[in-house]
Amino acid sequence: MIITRLELVDLLKCLSDEINLKILSYIRNYEELCVCQFEDILDIPQPTISRHLRSLYMVGIVSVRKEGRWHFYSLENLPNFVYEVLDIATERYDIKKDIVLKKCNTKNHK
Repeated sequence: MIITRLELVDLLKCLSDEINLKILSYIRNYEELCVCQFEDILDIPQPTISRHLRSLYMVGIVSVRKEGRWHFYSLENLPNFVYEVLDIATERYDIKKDIVLKKCNTKNHK
């Protein structure tokens, strides 16, 4: 993946934020997560999570899949060094895949 200098600066800014690092590390471990699942995992208000996810989306780090009102986020194809940073963050923040996540039931959510 070839990125321009401006894209690199934006990417590094996103990676320098602790909440972004946690969000990205969880997405890496779970492959796809909904905003409501981040609320449970991170214990952060939904507007804060949505703001961070929007900035990650605008830079092109994550992609979004919409299902009704719900937005599911996954990682885009990123440079290898980003995955190395996420490996470090996963270890640093003790992120494990064995956390039981509530299912995002799009039909029953209100």
